[in-house]
Amino acid sequence: DRVDAHTLLSEKNIYVMPHAPPDLKPVAGIATVSEGNLVSHVQLLSRNLGIPNAILSEADLNLLKAYSGQTVFYAVSPGGTVIMKPSAAMTVEEKNLVETRRRSDERIAVPLDRIDLTPVAPIPLSRLKASDSGRWCGPKAANLGQLKHDFPEHVVDGFVIPFGAFRQHMDEAMPGTGSSYWHFLQQTFDAGDGESSGQDDRDAIILARLSDLREAIGRMAFSPAFETAVRDGFRFHLGADMGTLPVFVRSDTNMEDLKDFTGAGLNLTVFNVRDEARIFQAIREVWASAYTERSYHWRHRFLTNPENIYPSILVIPTVDVAKSGVMITTGVTGGHPDDITVAFSRGAGGAVEGQIAETWRLTPDDRVLLLSPARDPFFTVLPKSGGVSKAITSFETPLLDEAELDQLRRMAATVKRRLAENSEIGSSGPWDIELGFRDGRIWLFQIRPFVEHKQARTSAYLNQIDRAVPENRNIPLGWILP
Repeated sequence: DRVDAHTLLSEKNIYVMPHAPPDLKPVAGIATVSEGNLVSHVQLLSRNLGIPNAILSEADLNLLKAYSGQTVFYAVSPGGTVIMKPSAAMTVEEKNLVETRRRSDERIAVPLDRIDLTPVAPIPLSRLKASDSGRWCGPKAANLGQLKHDFPEHVVDGFVIPFGAFRQHMDEAMPGTGSSYWHFLQQTFDAGDGESSGQDDRDAIILARLSDLREAIGRMAFSPAFETAVRDGFRFHLGADMGTLPVFVRSDTNMEDLKDFTGAGLNLTVFNVRDEARIFQAIREVWASAYTERSYHWRHRFLTNPENIYPSILVIPTVDVAKSGVMITTGVTGGHPDDITVAFSRGAGGAVEGQIAETWRLTPDDRVLLLSPARDPFFTVLPKSGGVSKAITSFETPLLDEAELDQLRRMAATVKRRLAENSEIGSSGPWDIELGFRDGRIWLFQIRPFVEHKQARTSAYLNQIDRAVPENRNIPLGWILP
């Protein structure tokens, strides 16, 4: 059946579905018929938290319907081996694996020791370095600022609305509450720890209050000084008056793109907005997106202090790329650590929302292997007037040509080398890079550590269930085709 943002899902259940939506909430396991791609936001979040995730055939989906509601053991190895069996058939090793996982799920605290709320005016991207992550802005803007320094010809100009501007407005009175927005937020998590006994009850209290908070932020009045500062940010840092240049308005919290947690796609990005009033409203919406139900459910599994999430906002000019996607500087599925995995779609926002993207494996010995072709007929176009439209493509030719694949290989090598030389970078990689091509030129839009669940990746059980397959083995297509 169809699954979307309004479908009630439980973190304790495994879901078998035709397609995983881009706004999926955290669950115990996922199995889909439509493969999407290896590097969408849902795939990255699942890998980060060790959620088993596999692709099934339509026949498998129909067979599994008979087992709906039953308790099963479900495991997916790094090499793609899938085991699903009734819980009564679990071995002692499998039972111990489940118990170990329950005891060892680590939670961390949002780091606040470096945060500086003094700046409230926009900060140009060119002033930021990776070391500014958690200080004035989140890692998304800080890392892009680092790329701007290292690859100036491949990164647009832009600016960041820092944590301080958000907190300044959150300290204002929240209508109808008798307190500030910030105090209401702190009370929200205190209320969740009150008299209710179960996690479901606590979640219900917190989510109801977060809904009220989001609505209030969506109507929040900006100070005249802030509105002037944002207009000046356009004029001084983007070289255009606000309202004349379409931009992306991107959320960047202090709890995403970290070395231990990706947070990919949890917060809002408003695509290609040009109208001044719409840009100001986008700022409100992006601030509020840090407190959605989906963001809460993914983060509360990982954080001990979710009340201390601070959003900054990255504002960058629109680049209407011809093709875009994700490049990961390692082999994602059973590949060599020095492989490069590339997934691209036509237009903007390629691959990240689960499109059936053209996916390649680039090996250290210069081989280029097609893992899957693009099969999404629609792609996103970004008009200069603002807004988003859809266009239709065909599939008779590959999306990426040989020269573009070679550019990507060289860019990956350069990124790895330069970031390894930089002592300010808080991760040694591998890297997840969002990028695109326009007129044959690479544009870099985001870089984050590629984070996998450490225990799932190194589990002796999961690794030993993979059977060695001879590299040169041929499989006759008649075995699998009618």
